[in-house]
Amino acid sequence: MKQSNLRARFIKPSMDPRKLQHFLSVYDAGSFSRAAIQDGVSQQAVSKSVAKLEEALGVKLFERGAFGAEPTNFAQVLARRAKVIAAESRLAAAEISALRGADKGYVRIGLSWSFIPRIAPILVNHFRERQPGVTLSIATGDTRALHDQLLRGELEFVASAPSPEVEIDDTLETFELFEERDELIMRKNHPFADRVDISLEEYSSQTWLVAMRLSERWRRICGIFLSSGIDPPATYVDVDSIALIKSLILQSDGIALFAKELVAQPHEEKLFHFIEDSQFSFVRTAIFSTRKSSSPQPLAHSLRNDLISISREAIDPHFHRGLLLNPM
Repeated sequence: MKQSNLRARFIKPSMDPRKLQHFLSVYDAGSFSRAAIQDGVSQQAVSKSVAKLEEALGVKLFERGAFGAEPTNFAQVLARRAKVIAAESRLAAAEISALRGADKGYVRIGLSWSFIPRIAPILVNHFRERQPGVTLSIATGDTRALHDQLLRGELEFVASAPSPEVEIDDTLETFELFEERDELIMRKNHPFADRVDISLEEYSSQTWLVAMRLSERWRRICGIFLSSGIDPPATYVDVDSIALIKSLILQSDGIALFAKELVAQPHEEKLFHFIEDSQFSFVRTAIFSTRKSSSPQPLAHSLRNDLISISREAIDPHFHRGLLLNPM
């Protein structure tokens, strides 16, 4: 009898997809009210789902307070598993829909900014030629944001070039594509453009254009100044747009730490100046990421092969110091 009860204790909890979705919404939003808005339901419905889940599991998932819902250690464990369940559910529905002919197919992938200027257009055109009836959707952004979407099952795979400090979730499988180097960028007629003896004090006096959500990059820049006993730049602009950074550089004396690939179009090369091999230069490795627990649908597998092939053809030593790495 005791053995039967013990067994029931472990198999009783129900992983109701709706309850899991509400749980994940609270976990990601940090608030029951925001989760309700995100899911298009009442806050009472979300609270009830989470309460039922807590009751079934026999643990507390969130500490509720004035500043929102703080996930407990139990919630951290459940979230990792729940994201896999949600991801596989979405993929299964999409694959079955395509198999029964309900639609011609849909695939959504994630590409970070480094892939947008040259690789992405070629990838899209190749895919449309080979799969004219399939809808291809591309999410863009930084590695952290794209990996979050990948873990939630919203993306089939992600190709990105994260900073070395970015931690990769251990439920993701990655392989290296190529190496990319970030250099200081400014307009062609910037006062520093023709100089080779620029001091850290002079760099510190400039207006820096940075995306503060990529905080590790700004910390690296500040660390270079501080290690030499120099105050970090006092003037900077938090810009969360590659297009806006380029526009600001062209219309001011602002400088940024940038990958050459982001100004890869021929008409842009004559507008910008890069200072190579400065104290601020550093290498990032572009990676391809998928979920370990998931098998990609055939459309995604075809896209993966195209991406690798196109990257191999598009990588130009003028823009990248590294060679395309062997993904196999």
